[in-house]
Amino acid sequence: MKEGQLKQDGAGEERLSRFLARSGVASRRHVDELIAKGRVTVNGRVAVLGQKIRPGKDIVLVDGREVGGAQKPIYIMLHKPPGYLSTCADPRGRKTVLSLLEGVPARVFPVGRLDYDAEGLLLLTNDGDLTYLLTHPKYRVIKEYAVWVAGPRDESKIREILSGIIIGGKRVQVDYARFRNGSDRVQELVIGVHEGQKHLVKHICHSVGYEVKRLKRLKIGPLRLGSLKRGAWRYLSPGEVEALYEEARKGWEGEHDN
Repeated sequence: MKEGQLKQDGAGEERLSRFLARSGVASRRHVDELIAKGRVTVNGRVAVLGQKIRPGKDIVLVDGREVGGAQKPIYIMLHKPPGYLSTCADPRGRKTVLSLLEGVPARVFPVGRLDYDAEGLLLLTNDGDLTYLLTHPKYRVIKEYAVWVAGPRDESKIREILSGIIIGGKRVQVDYARFRNGSDRVQELVIGVHEGQKHLVKHICHSVGYEVKRLKRLKIGPLRLGSLKRGAWRYLSPGEVEALYEEARKGWEGEHDN
């Protein structure tokens, strides 16, 4: 069994958070937030963290709507353009990445964040377990970014980034960073990180005095954006899904080289 795959807790019981995640409600991390906020009920009573249920017997509601059993898992790679939010809805009416997905037969949600003005590889799925594995830092799944910054090429800034950057009082360790291309005024960096803080790559660049002009995610673990055009999307192959699970397993067991 892959790390993160589901198992029931005996006598037909299952943890509520796992049930909600595999039902496509949200990622495992986010369903815990829903439970903590009192938005989930089981048989008419407000659910609590760590609660177990009997799938198919107990009635589970989220915001008053009943949640059924597991959906068929769907895995989508999207080349997110700038100007779209990596969320399912926005109260201010701004465009979200879901508006780019036509013909998807079930509800999916973004795996992690990609800034509003950024572009590149974004995964969407209804597999809450895989989402948890790809976004939790302990599994060390690296996300790779190309970053175009204003300023001269300065190798000392790369060394400073690699030494660890303090962000919000916490030291963030970058997995790798290097210059790739550039001119007198604009440099292209490649940065790999397994952490997931908001605006992380921008904060890293700003911390060494670079102004970010453009940001593009190129990879998530073994999965590459490749030649997929802006705004286009495709389903992942079974082999690609398996490779993502395997990458998380390697990170958990400390098998990564970097």
